Amino acid sequence: MEVININSEETAQYIWNEALQRSPKPFTWGLDFGSIQTIEGGTAFRVKTAAVKIQLGRMGLFTVSIIPDDKQRSQIVCEGLILGSLVPAIDEAVKYGTISKKPQFKNIQVVA
Repeated sequence: MEVININSEETAQYIWNEALQRSPKPFTWGLDFGSIQTIEGGTAFRVKTAAVKIQLGRMGLFTVSIIPDDKQRSQIVCEGLILGSLVPAIDEAVKYGTISKKPQFKNIQVVA
């Protein structure tokens, strides 16, 4: 597998242009447009009651972290996602507080 050179700003733009802006679902998450930022290897933003981080790994797969505002709830980390799985994974986590263990969502961790 090819190793990807990570440029944070280009990666953030790629995530938004090719995944998040192509779906109406982010608008149902209570997305705070003022919170959108570039982070190392990706992007971060706030939704209703959580912070979301999306980062591109060296092998071209993404990691999504959902960090709830409510400290009683566990952080959700989903690794090894392809671009097309980002919106469904975030949508499920925002709606239900978890990501089901469907085949396309491997390597899911709930961090207490």
